[in-house]
This record gives sequence, C-alpha cells and structure tokens, in this order.
Amino acid sequence: MIATKAYPTTNQAARNGTSTYRWAAGLLFSQFLIFILTFLVLGSAIDWPASLDNPAAQALPLILQERSAVALGYTAYFLSATMLIPIALLLWQILGSESSLLRVSAGFGILAGFAKLLGIGRWLLLMPSLAEQYSTTSDPNLRASIELLYTSFNNYAGGVGEQIGVAFFAGLWTAGISLSILRQRQLPRWFGYSGLVVAISVLIPLIEVYNLSAGPMLMVSGSLWQIWLITLGGMLLRYRAKAEA
Repeated sequence: MIATKAYPTTNQAARNGTSTYRWAAGLLFSQFLIFILTFLVLGSAIDWPASLDNPAAQALPLILQERSAVALGYTAYFLSATMLIPIALLLWQILGSESSLLRVSAGFGILAGFAKLLGIGRWLLLMPSLAEQYSTTSDPNLRASIELLYTSFNNYAGGVGEQIGVAFFAGLWTAGISLSILRQRQLPRWFGYSGLVVAISVLIPLIEVYNLSAGPMLMVSGSLWQIWLITLGGMLLRYRAKAEA
C-alpha cells in the first residue's frame, strides 16, 4: 500500500488562521492588562516608575518595606515582557512569514522581550537581597559597598532593559511591523503610519546614552506603545472577522 500525504483542507487552514489571529490578539490584550496591573501595584507601593531614579539609601529601605508588592508588581512586569516573545512570532506568521523584513523584525521583538526580562530580573533576584543586607548592617563601609553595587547594577541592568529592550529593540520591532502593514495592506494604512510615529517616539529615549535628557519621553512613548499594541489586537480581530464574513 502506498502511503499518501494528508494535506489540510481549506476549512482546516481557515480554522488555523483564525486561531493564530485570536492567540495574537489575546496575548496583546493580556500583555496590556498585566502591564496595567504592574503600574497600579508598583505605582501605589513605591511610586514606580519615578522611584527608579531614587538613590540606594532611599530605594532599598522602600523595597524592603514593600517587599510583597514589589515581588507581585515585578512578577507581573516579567510576565508581560515574556509575552512579547510569542507575540513577535505570531505577528511574523500573520503578516507574512516569507517577508525578510518581518523575519528581521520578529528577531528584534524577541530580543526586546529578552532584554526587558534581563532588566526586570534584578528587582526579583538581586535588589530584595541587597535591601535585606542594607537594613541589617550598621557598618558604614558595608552600606557604602551595597549602595555602590545597587547603583552600578541598576545603571547596567536598567540600560539593558530600558535603553536596549524598551527603546532600541522594541522601537525597531514596531517600525518593522508598521512598514509591513503599509506594504501588505491587510490593516488600515493610517495604522501603519501611526505605528511609525510610535516607533520613533520609542527610539527617542536612546539619547540618554549620550548624556542627553529625554525628560518624560520614556513614560510617554511607553504609554503610546502600549495603546498601539492593544489597538493592533483589536485590528487583528476585526480584520479576521471581516475575512470570514
């Protein structure tokens, strides 16, 4: 007996496509909601993200005082960053897996997720331990060493997470997706153009690498980016519903 290869039927392919769109939209919505949880928990507990610039002598006692809230908030933030990785892969599949632009863009999206995870991880692994040691010693030399370690690692990991992850890789990923939207026209062109504007705003905070102040731009661009992503989720569901009608 000659074995024959079974190919998916048209209905099966349509169902698979619908599932991909729904997964992508669901992850985009979930990522947004979990980020809002992060903002609410950390904002009320430690005045995040403004507290990121606090000196060690102010930040470490607050971390210890609000340890449970810090753990919950940064766990949520870690989860939202993790979601960027499958989102990047699903958008690559939806918008055109054969596109070299999207292939590169998906790589940027994955790198953005990993860079953010590296930056966020310090608040779950290192900083609580430093806060504990800082509170239990009265040795000024040890305290000075802890403050130096806090400041140095915060600058390094913060640069990896915020400058490389949030600004550089996420900005390039957003630009790549937006250009693909303009090329393929599955989604409205205005949405592709708005994505390019958002991508530029996300890239602007990179000027801080050169000791230039971006002011509130990191917060503003991050908010615009989150709004654009959740709108993308709605657009995907709407497009798929129209295609099936």
